[in-house]
Amino acid sequence: MEQEMCIPVNHDDFIHDVVYNFYGTRMATGASDRCIKIWDWNKQTGQWILNESILAHDSSVIRLSWAHPEFGQVLASCSLDRSVKIWVEVDPTTKNETSRWRLVATQNHSAAVHSIAFAPEYTNLTIAAACSDGKVIFYSPSDPVKMDNWSNSGIIDFAPGVTTDSDGPLCLSWCKSRFAAPHMIVIGGSKENCIRVYKQTNVFVEMLELDRYEGAVLDVSWAPSMGRSYHLIATACSDGHIRIYKFWSHPSMSKAALYDSLFIREGDQPDYADAGDAATSKANAPRRLSSGDADDAEDDEDDDEDSDEDEDSDDSYEDDNDDSDDGSHSNVGSSVGPRPHTRRLGKKRGPKSAQGVLKAFEPHSELVGDLVVEPLMPVRRVRWNSTGTLLVSSSDDGVARMWKVTVNGTWREVAAITAEKSPTLQ
Repeated sequence: MEQEMCIPVNHDDFIHDVVYNFYGTRMATGASDRCIKIWDWNKQTGQWILNESILAHDSSVIRLSWAHPEFGQVLASCSLDRSVKIWVEVDPTTKNETSRWRLVATQNHSAAVHSIAFAPEYTNLTIAAACSDGKVIFYSPSDPVKMDNWSNSGIIDFAPGVTTDSDGPLCLSWCKSRFAAPHMIVIGGSKENCIRVYKQTNVFVEMLELDRYEGAVLDVSWAPSMGRSYHLIATACSDGHIRIYKFWSHPSMSKAALYDSLFIREGDQPDYADAGDAATSKANAPRRLSSGDADDAEDDEDDDEDSDEDEDSDDSYEDDNDDSDDGSHSNVGSSVGPRPHTRRLGKKRGPKSAQGVLKAFEPHSELVGDLVVEPLMPVRRVRWNSTGTLLVSSSDDGVARMWKVTVNGTWREVAAITAEKSPTLQ
């Protein structure tokens, strides 16, 4: 059943972010009027009731993020005033408390903060803040109960060198799987216009660069794994494209060899990419029905040639980008930009030997979806549903689009929602 609801949020300026808590019973909005408004869902009336309005920052509130409820009602905000603030709900009847939300920490930065996100609850109470100076900084409290003494617990220098607001924002998203070890985060944007995955050991180290674009990266979203043998990561870009990647981070994922009817194209085989057991895996892999061994050999030769061509293409692409490491990377709005995006659907990217076979397992990825918003315009946000089977995007035309994968592995738009009319199903 379709149902529309208009919420008079009464912000005095443009709304930048709307986020729900873990249970979907509380909503927070941030806007250019420097205010955060928090709303509670009333089951009896079926309406959103204003809980609190906070004059939170000295400039526009860009992003908000809820912590997991096991840490209490904790909300973080970031702003163009170069600060990240942590807010905690308190009992208003408590002595000396004049508001239901108390500011417990303020972290100031040298540049505007464009994106924040709390780490999954199975790690610890940590928040990541992405700044326009090309750095991602992590903060944790000394006491998660008292929520005091937040300090720097790590840093990623995503775009070394001189980076400014004009180079474009950084965006980030945590891996939500508690079984994915070590902890991982995907970061995109800045002057690099690329997407990289990092893992946390003692410090954060780069695992893999997923891709590099001609346009600015405006958002990334890591899907819940829900038992899949791979991860899904979506990106939103200023060139009007939404790109979806499969990502294998651990040997057990490559050895799983599970057929997922929602994400396997007809005729595909499971990915047996573990380097050490390449021959064994190939011997154990299910064989396709064919007219003879000769046809199979021809198919294998064609696949090897395609793999070699793709490897050469990736190598030449990376060489071109390496040549531009002397500072000639494109800034947002610059007339000189990186090489246009050329990665093809269904082609994996990861370290290979001279024969095109993985020597030992290395993280690798595959572009499985390249969706285009029509008419062509920047895509600002992408978000997955709780099972990672439905992707929602929003673009500059004010339309929220829903994308879903078909049984043969292709992605298509299934609904479009605007503020002016009801959802249109296709």
